Amino acid sequence: MTTEALYLDDATLTTTTTTLTSYRPISALSDPEKTLAKNIPTENHYALTTRQTVFYPQGGGQPSDTGVIQLPSTPNATDNDSATNAITFEVLLVRKTSDGEILHFGHFTTPAFPLSLASNALATQTINAVTRNYHSRLHTAGHIIGLAMRLLAPELGERKKVKANHAPREACMEFEGLLYNEHRPLIEGKVNELVQRALPVHISWWEEREIAAKELNMVEGLQVGQGGKVRIAEIADLDANPCGGTHVAHTGLTGYITIRKISN
Repeated sequence: MTTEALYLDDATLTTTTTTLTSYRPISALSDPEKTLAKNIPTENHYALTTRQTVFYPQGGGQPSDTGVIQLPSTPNATDNDSATNAITFEVLLVRKTSDGEILHFGHFTTPAFPLSLASNALATQTINAVTRNYHSRLHTAGHIIGLAMRLLAPELGERKKVKANHAPREACMEFEGLLYNEHRPLIEGKVNELVQRALPVHISWWEEREIAAKELNMVEGLQVGQGGKVRIAEIADLDANPCGGTHVAHTGLTGYITIRKISN
């Protein structure tokens, strides 16, 4: 069953209450699902699915969110019972299947082995907001670099973006053609000029024909929503990219961006 991804329309949402649709031990997953659970131990670890989620799944060069999901210990628990007898599930990794179901991988911490957990139970999700914000800053920074490279075309030539990685300690952008370290001050200067302008970053949904007409870059893939529209991340009226990731509200929120090195 496709999971409703709440972060697509509101990346500032850090918590929500939804319903549990399934929980399965990692060992009981299909082979394709087990492949998604990379580096997650099989023993005492599970995959939870919910009707909706605020958790961003790994993809588009951006790591997944982490956090917790709290559930009542019994299907008929009251609000007071839920507060005192809640089952806590620590989310370590989030991935999306090919059919749009979002899997939350992790383990139960309170208690470690829940004896009763009802399908359709209320599930309160809370992501690690600090980590989400950091990932959003890195992702927006990548888009700023892409825009800067396009604006620098008169000096550097046209440089098509071919790869993007927005992970901490690994963040990088790959472009066609040769660039050298002597270009670093020019690129970093243009990038931080865009940061200082605090340009608005907003999400919109476009028809695929609009994307084709404007020949947008497809490096980060297509996030198709209801009605077949594609999610676009825009920086003011200067830049538009198909993107399923999370972003900060304006370029100034990334902070100063350092280009550490240029390699070929």
